[in-house]
Amino acid sequence: MPVDTAPAAENTPTRTPRQPGGEQPPLVTAGWMLHWLVRMQLALALLVYGWSKVFLMQMGRADLGDALVQFGEMSPMGLLWRFMAFSPAVQVLSGLAEVVAAGLLLLRRTAWLGGLLAFASMAVVFLLNLTFDVPVKQLALYLCLCGAVVAAPSAPYLWRVLRGRATGPRPLPTAVPWPSVHAVTRWLGLAVAVGALVVSGTGFAVVMRGGIPVTSSPLTGAHRVVQDSAEPAAQLSQDTRWQQVAFGQYAQDGWSRIGIRYADGRYQEGTYRLEGERLTVRLYPVREGSQGLVRDHERTLQLGWQEVGDGRVRLSGEGLDLTIAPDAEATYLFDRGFRWAPSTPINR
Repeated sequence: MPVDTAPAAENTPTRTPRQPGGEQPPLVTAGWMLHWLVRMQLALALLVYGWSKVFLMQMGRADLGDALVQFGEMSPMGLLWRFMAFSPAVQVLSGLAEVVAAGLLLLRRTAWLGGLLAFASMAVVFLLNLTFDVPVKQLALYLCLCGAVVAAPSAPYLWRVLRGRATGPRPLPTAVPWPSVHAVTRWLGLAVAVGALVVSGTGFAVVMRGGIPVTSSPLTGAHRVVQDSAEPAAQLSQDTRWQQVAFGQYAQDGWSRIGIRYADGRYQEGTYRLEGERLTVRLYPVREGSQGLVRDHERTLQLGWQEVGDGRVRLSGEGLDLTIAPDAEATYLFDRGFRWAPSTPINR
């Protein structure tokens, strides 16, 4: 019978995959070991940041205590955090992308895909950190580069795929080239990957068990002062009476957020707690200039509160005697809700 002696196709690779236990130069083994350390470190970081977003811990939720914060008063980071907090779906999906990338990184056969996904996710995070002045820019860039390093050995393979050429075998990370050891680690890696995902996710779930406590009372929401026994100052710039006050709906360790807008335009925030008809308010220094996230309370107010009808509430104590009423305009953002049907654009 005639023998077909036609040359092999030009784009057919002749390289055969190296199996664990085969000959591998020491420097190649050292490189794969370093590759393993990089992807384990990247996977650990992604699990922490990913789950914290999935469980709405990193940016939290949109809080009514922020209802009085004006656009120009926000820091770039505060604007980004409030944007992410207002849309839990965006926060959860971005967290899931990081968790999935971590899971793929933990398995050597899917490490290249995890590296690509981690690179894409961290590139977006780095861009946001860079443009919204989030302090961890360097960390985001480092994790982004780690994703590129993990995916780099598969770059020729991916390039052939993009060009529509025959790909041949894809290089597998082989940090353990010794057959006797690899016989154990090949299964140990899968067990560690599954365990890391389950244990880390369960840990965050335990921390967040019961969800975020919600405070519901006649005080919850934004209010405008409609009556005040204090006399106004001669000059508006010296008027320290309350003009608006917002009470948040989410509690942490029994304390919820509060924001106060004064008649002179200043803004002050803090935390509050209700105990029957007693209202305890802890205030941070008045917002001014660059203030760090970690700060001490400036003073504490002990107030009494009581409903006086028509949704109004009277606050008294510590030199205050005023009546507040719900301010729907200050909570329009929170009350708008979702609409599927086309309607008149509301861009205010």
